[in-house]
Amino acid sequence: MSVDDKAPAVAEGYPGIAPAEPVLASDGRAGRSPATLRGRRSRGRLLALTLVLVPALLVSVVHDVGYLLRAPFWTDETWVAATTRFALARLPQTTSSTPIGWSLLLRLVTVRGTQVSRLLPLAFAGATVVMAGCLGRGIGWRMRGAPAAAGLLAALGVLLAPGMLRRDDLKQYTADACLALLALAVTSRLERDWSRRWLAGLSVAVWGGMLFSDAVAFIGIAAFAAVVAVQLARRAWRRLAEAAVAAAVTAVLMAVVYEAFDARAVLPGLTYSPHFRNFYLPAGQGWQASITFLADRFEAVRGYFGLGPLWLAALLFVAGLITIFRLGRPATAVALAMLWPEMLALSALHKYPFLDARTSTFLFAVTVVTAAIGVAGACCLLRPWLKGALAATVAVAAVAAFALGAQPYLRAHPIPGGHGDIRGQTQYVAAHAAPGDVILVNLSSNWGFAYYWPAGRPSIRPDAAVLQEYEAYFPGQPRIVVAFDRDSASVSAALSRAQAQARERARARPGACIRIWLVRTHVSPDELEAWRAGLAQRGLQLTQVGGSGLSVVPAAGSCAP
Repeated sequence: MSVDDKAPAVAEGYPGIAPAEPVLASDGRAGRSPATLRGRRSRGRLLALTLVLVPALLVSVVHDVGYLLRAPFWTDETWVAATTRFALARLPQTTSSTPIGWSLLLRLVTVRGTQVSRLLPLAFAGATVVMAGCLGRGIGWRMRGAPAAAGLLAALGVLLAPGMLRRDDLKQYTADACLALLALAVTSRLERDWSRRWLAGLSVAVWGGMLFSDAVAFIGIAAFAAVVAVQLARRAWRRLAEAAVAAAVTAVLMAVVYEAFDARAVLPGLTYSPHFRNFYLPAGQGWQASITFLADRFEAVRGYFGLGPLWLAALLFVAGLITIFRLGRPATAVALAMLWPEMLALSALHKYPFLDARTSTFLFAVTVVTAAIGVAGACCLLRPWLKGALAATVAVAAVAAFALGAQPYLRAHPIPGGHGDIRGQTQYVAAHAAPGDVILVNLSSNWGFAYYWPAGRPSIRPDAAVLQEYEAYFPGQPRIVVAFDRDSASVSAALSRAQAQARERARARPGACIRIWLVRTHVSPDELEAWRAGLAQRGLQLTQVGGSGLSVVPAAGSCAP
């Protein structure tokens, strides 16, 4: 017998809320007026909304928003922020490894010269908390109060997960977490209420989500594979056909989005960079090397889950999978179970780093939500025998454990510093440089200078020396010289071009003091030595000004000491 016409064996009604016990009329018969039903449902929806939105709003409390708005962008943020300064037509070339939709959103929230755009990843962090609460609530709980408790626990878990608390930088990693949980929530809803509409919703969440997130593609692959596998196991032939068609269409659209916007960002220099090389599973070196790799990676990020020891985190994750499966969401459980092996396989193929603290933010969030569901499931099992006391204690202890693990990361200041203040240097030059002065910018500073420089519009030119394969320059302002690389030859060439500009400007302004302002951040020891040698060779003496790492040197004309 086909199951196509049979509803899954899950609770009916509002997602995650079991049918309530009937209210008895005065004669003992079951009865409830429509008005009473509507009132209870409205109150239930209001409570559900409150339990999801309140933790989301707390994102602005557990993160130091004032710090986010004050701290200048560091190097990895500046090349993201700089995309808002280039012409819109240049966005496909400049967005690099950042999804193009995320870069478009960034343009809408950026206030030129400020760090207001950091509110975008913060907003996605709040949306991630909402998605966590929705997924926790909506997996078919049968016990009264369980949906609210599970949703709240999942939302608080993501809110307080150290891996999420550290994501204050101007990158798309909180969007990865948000869209991953959205795809899983839609998968769960599809299992509860099968329809072509929800299949289409899952499709759009995946291929449309790729415009804002890379990680949602991995969740989408696992989700569609799980949905197809479950329908095949059930011999639900009509649903299997619908799921297979939706999966095929989604795969085509994913390929279109990838080729149109993402493929150009898959650069050998980035994929095989010294940093990411450490996050690829050494499958070809034998089991011992692979086991050592896994042990090292999990130990390095253990604290980012906020789930205590690794054995406890694994136990809670498995408990979550079992709970989700038992509540009638097998495809959602299978998708979650597939995710970790999928990411390991991609790591072995050198396609995606495994448990890098930033690019794996979505893994931290998904794992925490699954573990929270596992805690709620355990409480539901304990509650009938222990009158709810121990179950409530377990739930409270789980929240306390989340809070304890998060404490060192609450309102922390994780944005890297110590490599030079590009904002301070740029603003000082803008305020103090004479019209005839020359400005020399080292390679690592070009994007930050392009973002913070108040005059004119920068453009881009190819540069193989950087992973983005382009650097910013100012075609309408020849006095701004940008170094092509960090080695001795490039530094020397940049100094020569700056000196040539200074001499030309000195001829146009006889007797005027022409200075070269040297803007440098993120200077490596080798690059620093190259600058010292190049300056000494030309007899140029630097003077530190501004207190942010900026230097100035008299280059031509009569300059008072």
